[in-house]
Amino acid sequence: MTRKKMKKILKCSLVLFFIVLILFLSVRYFVPLCKMLGTEQGREQLALFIEQAGIFAPLVFVLMMALQIVIAFIPGGPLEITGGFLFGGLLGTVLTAAGAFLGTLLVYTLVRKFGRPLVSLFVSEEKFSQFSVLQNEDKLEFWVFVLFLIPGIPKDLLTYIVPLTKIQCRQFLVLSTIARFPALMASVLVGDSLYDGRYGMCIAIACISAVLAFAGFELKKHIMKEKHDSK
Repeated sequence: MTRKKMKKILKCSLVLFFIVLILFLSVRYFVPLCKMLGTEQGREQLALFIEQAGIFAPLVFVLMMALQIVIAFIPGGPLEITGGFLFGGLLGTVLTAAGAFLGTLLVYTLVRKFGRPLVSLFVSEEKFSQFSVLQNEDKLEFWVFVLFLIPGIPKDLLTYIVPLTKIQCRQFLVLSTIARFPALMASVLVGDSLYDGRYGMCIAIACISAVLAFAGFELKKHIMKEKHDSK
C-alpha cells in the first residue's frame, strides 16, 4: 500500500470518527441542550449549571459558546442572552465574543483538515449555492464581512463554508468577530436588561433587531438575485 493511499484512508477514518462523535454528542448532550434553551425554565437550569462552576463559570460559558458554533445546529441566541443575564452587559459581551472567536477558530482548523466531507454534515448543497458570492476571490474579504454582518443569515453554517475558500485564518477570525459583534452585543444586552428588570430596553432591542432582520432578509434576497442575474 502506497503512502498516499494510507494517508487517504487515515483521513477518511478521521472524518468517519468525527461524524460518529458528532452524532453521539448530539444525541447525548446537544439535543437535550437545544430543548433546554427553548424554554424559560430550561434556560434558568442552564444558568444555574454555569453559576455552580464558581470562579470557572466564565470559562464554562466561553467553552459552551465555542461548542455551540462547532455543533452548528444549536441555537446561539438563547445562550448569548444567558451570558448577559449571568455576567452583565460588558463582561457578557466579552465572553460571548471570546466563545465565538474560539468556536470559529476550531471550525476553521477542522474544515481545513477534513474538507468538504465534514462541512456536508451541516451544510446542504442548496446552502452552498446560496453563498456562491464567496467564489469571488477579488472581493472575498468584503463578502465574508458583509455576510457575517447581515442579520438573519445562519452564521454558524457560514462558519463552515468560508474555510473552504482561500481566506487566511487570521483574516477570517478578525472579519467574522467584528461583523458578529453587533448581534452578539444586542443579545447579551437583552439578557442584562432582563436581569435588571429593564423590560422597556428589551422591547426596544427586540424591535430594532426585528427591523434589522427584515432589512437583512431583503438584502440577502438582493444578493441572491444579483448572483442569479450574473449567470
